[in-house]
Amino acid sequence: MREQQSDAVDERLPFTQSVLLALQHALVMYAGVIVVPIVVGTALGLSDAEISDLVSTDLILAGVGTLLQALGLWRFGIRMPLVVGAASSGIVPMVLIGQNEGLPTVYGSLLVAGVIWVLVAPYFSKLLALFPAVVTGTVITLIGLTLIPVGVRLIAGSDPSDPGYGRLSHLALAGFTMALMVIFRRLFRGLVGQLAILLALVIGAIVGWSTGIGSLAHAGAGPIVGLMRPLHFGALQFHIPSILLFLVIVFVLMVEGAGQGLAVGEVVGKPVGPDDIARLLRVDGLMTALSGVFNGFVYTTFGQNIGLIALTRVRSRYPVAVVGLILLGLGIIQPVGRVAAAIPEPVIGAAAVVTFGALTVSGIRILSRVDFDRSGNSMLVMLSLGIGVIPAYAPRFYQQLPTFAEVFFKSGVATGTVLAVVLNIVFHARRRIPDDARAVPD
Repeated sequence: MREQQSDAVDERLPFTQSVLLALQHALVMYAGVIVVPIVVGTALGLSDAEISDLVSTDLILAGVGTLLQALGLWRFGIRMPLVVGAASSGIVPMVLIGQNEGLPTVYGSLLVAGVIWVLVAPYFSKLLALFPAVVTGTVITLIGLTLIPVGVRLIAGSDPSDPGYGRLSHLALAGFTMALMVIFRRLFRGLVGQLAILLALVIGAIVGWSTGIGSLAHAGAGPIVGLMRPLHFGALQFHIPSILLFLVIVFVLMVEGAGQGLAVGEVVGKPVGPDDIARLLRVDGLMTALSGVFNGFVYTTFGQNIGLIALTRVRSRYPVAVVGLILLGLGIIQPVGRVAAAIPEPVIGAAAVVTFGALTVSGIRILSRVDFDRSGNSMLVMLSLGIGVIPAYAPRFYQQLPTFAEVFFKSGVATGTVLAVVLNIVFHARRRIPDDARAVPD
């Protein structure tokens, strides 16, 4: 069974099916890709034109990174169905350093941090022996649980004190979109069933626009093609404290990236080893280093579409390679990107909740094969999940900590992953840890 699923990763699907599946992946991850440049640009007081250019640059770099992860080139890319995008954990240091030292220092720090990321990737990947099934299942479950609130905020809003928070029209549109997913998945088989989320997104967007939720009014405004020139904000500057702050983020994202690589391996049924994780991490580091020159962001391999793979059961990496081309197109041909950006947030949020829920289920299925009568396994899962979800449900929980510590602890996935690894060592260090049977989706 595992061998057949492993072969499925390299399966070449018909062109039309690949494109449609790619559109589904792209729409699910799109909001997560563009939110970082919008937040950073707004916080730093950049003009609308500069923010638009940052979005374009972000999409292009994300597209290149996704192509590398899916197809691979030399020692870069895991050759698995994984996408790359700007990391939200990079927002805090970019804004903090940008406000105090300026964007040239931000981008100089990104260049150095990215190069170091590439160089240390093979050494970090040797730590995979610390990730048996009980740790992997916990990490995958935690990734899903921490991402679900992202979808919830897209549906209801991000500020509970806002009078418009949780407005019924938005909840109804999200519920309608989810209902469509269930209907399409239940009534149709084959390609139509696999495209249930994409079809629901299209119909949900049309209904939203027609009822005044979201608008296409600005989709045609602005240039057809627009790219920001390299070093737009000036010559790079290098500031050691700023570089060290970004290196904290790099460590956090390397932990998360290793978890994402192991997670997709479990979902598609293909073993993932240290060399695979090293190739994955090199891409994240390369994209971050290039950001220093091309005005991008901190990049990481996303987990959003892993849940979608589990849901559709299409494990081929080639539709995800098409996602990379789509992201490049969205970055270069700006009106197309503006239409995708105009999809009502409740519709995107509904898709996010469903796909992140599917990812959570994948982790639970792995944990179902773990021996919880074995000393420490229950404690490991309970503490890692309980502490790991804190930032997702209480974002300001760690705000009194020093900046370096806050940056780390605000990543619930990194915190939970490190805790799971440490507890696994505490309980099982002197024992030979068997290779637990790993749950693979049917």
